[in-house]
Amino acid sequence: MALGLLLAGSFPWPVYPPVLATSRETSRETTVSAQQNARVFDTVCRLIERRYYDPRLHGANWRDLTQQFRRQALAAKDESTLYRAINQLLATLDDQHTFALPPSRVREEKQGARVGLGIQLRKLEGQWVITHTLGGSAAHEAGIRPGWIIAEMDGQPFTGFKPGQRFQIGQSVKLKLIDSNDHPKRVEVICRPFATTPEQRVQYLPDGVLYLRFTEFAPKTADWLEEHITSNPQAAGLIFDLRENTGGLLDVLADCLRLIYRQDVVFGDFIQRNQKPLRMRVSGNRQAYTGPVLVLIDEHSASAAEIFAAAVQETGRGTVIGRRTAGAVLASIQEPLPDGGKVQISIRDYRTVRGVRLEGQGVTPDVTVKLTLEDVRRNVDVDLRYALQQLALTLKRQGQRSGLNVLPDGLPQLGRTPHLPLPAGATCHSAGKHNLGTIGLDSQSTVMANCAFVF
Repeated sequence: MALGLLLAGSFPWPVYPPVLATSRETSRETTVSAQQNARVFDTVCRLIERRYYDPRLHGANWRDLTQQFRRQALAAKDESTLYRAINQLLATLDDQHTFALPPSRVREEKQGARVGLGIQLRKLEGQWVITHTLGGSAAHEAGIRPGWIIAEMDGQPFTGFKPGQRFQIGQSVKLKLIDSNDHPKRVEVICRPFATTPEQRVQYLPDGVLYLRFTEFAPKTADWLEEHITSNPQAAGLIFDLRENTGGLLDVLADCLRLIYRQDVVFGDFIQRNQKPLRMRVSGNRQAYTGPVLVLIDEHSASAAEIFAAAVQETGRGTVIGRRTAGAVLASIQEPLPDGGKVQISIRDYRTVRGVRLEGQGVTPDVTVKLTLEDVRRNVDVDLRYALQQLALTLKRQGQRSGLNVLPDGLPQLGRTPHLPLPAGATCHSAGKHNLGTIGLDSQSTVMANCAFVF
């Protein structure tokens, strides 16, 4: 299987991340022409016809669709309109891995920064809730904090950011917010660039439990994991936090899995365009960690993160905790376009070793935990609490002493509130009250800001 194959849960138009631009980039869009638009649009169509994993294109009437959207593409006066037409065509494939990015977005990716507010949003209980503010961002400096609800933006009721919404450096965004005490606040945010660096974080929890959070299976991720895991072979357990992990590279995924399997393991098959399967397997690693493993997932865990969680679950290697994943599990490649944009194309489907197709379905956790508005406002990481609870029970069954009931002083980004009852709404076969303390959500962590839920 080719190394470097993408397993990244990106999102197509109209769901893919907003295209953000500076005023300079916006002015450059006016130079597009019908001839250039035709070259870009036709290149995308040819690549889909030749490379897409389903040669029947899911039964779509591709000829009629291309004619319909080609007219719109050729009439486009700027790159936003052009790529809207292209992505509306690609959206008919109902495939979160197949989409096109305009040149301005490609430039942003190369620069490692985006322009915007610097907030992470999640819809909870019918309301748009800020779950993170990025450290140093415009929103954080304006005093906006996790747990606040966006009620209005620029005088209009807030219903979520619009597809393809653009922000410019210096743009004023006026928000009406409801703070964690249900008090209304009006805040003006002046947009500016914020970093899009993927997050990697390690924390040492009680009894030597190793907590490993990363938001992308990027180059050297496996090296980072191996460094911490091999230096702690006696760790009481490993917690892999794959929440908001949007995927990455296939070879990196395989290298990460090798760190917890001493025997050869087959995890599933990638199905090619010609229907021939390519088996995904890893060879045994004599130095692999053999203790308890837990994996945290959520609605934004996608692609490679979903395969990792499904592998741990189906092989019985560990317990998966959180919420059902995105169901975006196709292997894809990226191809350049004539104007400097690029298109990502799904070239392989995936089924687990048990024959389960994860695309559109996702991974259902062993322990389902409901995230509530109150959890965010109280800065409580309920998923991590349940992971510690599960690990404590596992160690107890194994006859090992567990000190997981109290968090020590000095743990970075973790609060301490003893005797906090377990939250309502969680489904867990081992439910009960355990003195696990309050595990805090980091309000300033550098989350994977390339995701569709960061603005």
